[in-house]
Amino acid sequence: MENARRLPPERTDPQELPGDRYRLAEEVQPHGVQDQPTVDAAGDRLSVGIAGVRHCRLASQVDHRGSLTEVVNFDNPFWDEPVLYSYCFTIQPGRIKAWGMHKLQADRYFIAAGHVRVVLYDGRTRSPTFERFAEFHLTEDSRGLLLIPPGVWHGDQNYGTTEAALINFPTRPFDRDRPDKYRIDPHSGAIPFEWSLPDA
Repeated sequence: MENARRLPPERTDPQELPGDRYRLAEEVQPHGVQDQPTVDAAGDRLSVGIAGVRHCRLASQVDHRGSLTEVVNFDNPFWDEPVLYSYCFTIQPGRIKAWGMHKLQADRYFIAAGHVRVVLYDGRTRSPTFERFAEFHLTEDSRGLLLIPPGVWHGDQNYGTTEAALINFPTRPFDRDRPDKYRIDPHSGAIPFEWSLPDA
């Protein structure tokens, strides 16, 4: 049996030049919506969406043995308040911990393992971003720090397949007598957010 010959790709215009393929893209149907700029040259977000929120990417040093990520470095302006207290919490795959809010402290998240979507909702009536949402994806592949100001509702969703672990460095130690913690059921509709993970 003869070997099948591979035919060259068919060309509709044998005289087509590389520039022609871009000229044809000048008019496209349907039009679609063009993406807006979201990051700067360093890869940091241009806007965090909610007043007072801070997001800072961290560099991991990786070799054949593993990785090292510097978390607390007071040369980083992210750490403008001292570290007074810290704890680690986990989220099982597919689970949501929401909504939570503090009035007397800011939360400062670092993800140690897993993939977590952190959703923020600005409930501060005097904030310029009142009732605005913002989303952050914290992952072990792209580690970073996230500061959540007082008065901002937050929910944490593990969209990965393994347990996620986050370390929080709140700006105030936990008060066992008067916990500074307010909660809303994530499915109550009091905060209008859809927890499904869309593809677009």
